[in-house]
Amino acid sequence: MPVATSSRRLRRQDTDDIEDATATQVRDEEVDDVEAASQPRRTKGAKRDKKARQELEDEGDEGGNDNGQHVDNPLADFADQPIDKQQAGRISGLSQDWAQIRGLHNSSYSLVQDIGSALAEFTEGEKAEKNLAEIDKMMRSLIDTENELRAHEDTLTDLYQQVIRGEAVPEVISRYDSGVGTRQKDYGKKTSRQKYAKHEDYANFRQGIYEIQHPDEAMPPVADFIPAEEGDDSDDDDDVQVGGVTQDYRCPLTLKLLEDPLTSSVCNHSFDASAIREFLKNDRTARQKCPNAGCHKIISLNDLKPNKELAKKAKEAARRERMREEEDSEDDENVIE
Repeated sequence: MPVATSSRRLRRQDTDDIEDATATQVRDEEVDDVEAASQPRRTKGAKRDKKARQELEDEGDEGGNDNGQHVDNPLADFADQPIDKQQAGRISGLSQDWAQIRGLHNSSYSLVQDIGSALAEFTEGEKAEKNLAEIDKMMRSLIDTENELRAHEDTLTDLYQQVIRGEAVPEVISRYDSGVGTRQKDYGKKTSRQKYAKHEDYANFRQGIYEIQHPDEAMPPVADFIPAEEGDDSDDDDDVQVGGVTQDYRCPLTLKLLEDPLTSSVCNHSFDASAIREFLKNDRTARQKCPNAGCHKIISLNDLKPNKELAKKAKEAARRERMREEEDSEDDENVIE
């Protein structure tokens, strides 16, 4: 076998070097092509970043320039548009929402009245006075909250009436805020007697406590439980004073404590359901003079409505009456012994 000479080995080595160099050059060119292809994308991204930064700088400079000039907001030229009749229903709906919230809130009065009556019955001395003062403060706070809810309701009702009458009502939000604020401010100017003395639920609250502490006695006017303040002297003497009567839980017909009372919407007198139905011969068309002594109103079955609150009070009155009778019986036994 012929042996390669040194010159042939050199030529073969040179050829191999050329092939390696060519392969390396191809790989380098491919890398350069990839880098060249990706280079424009980096350039575009950089341009976008630069543009975004410029926009932020422009926004930061908005509203003024190097000369201190202010750039007006074009939206400021658009005033609030008046409410028209097509939108009046929304205002009425909002007013009804506030009325519903107020109704839920007012359900708390009955609970506080029950707590006050329980404290009056089962606590004594200084502790009783302190607890009753706290529950009285809670009752007044509920009335204040009711007034705030009513301020929103009444303001929306007034706005609704204005729109229905065809009056222009621009800037409705400002008018709403102003109306609520005015009503709350007027309420805040009232004295405690003006706020609470004529409130029906507060009167019932005081009545329940007084009946327990002073059974069979007429409760004085509610105003007597509220210290006078500056401004109370200007009250009209002709104003009706709540109080001064004894709550009677007996039916005028049966002379027994009410069990299932029906109250007349005409004269506000209450009767045992079975007794008044028999009196009116269970005829809804029948109309008779109220059987309560001294009342001359004409009533019918259609005027009589169930009174759950009165039924509860009558039941409590019956329980207290039984307790007093038992105590009197025990006292008599002790005297005999």
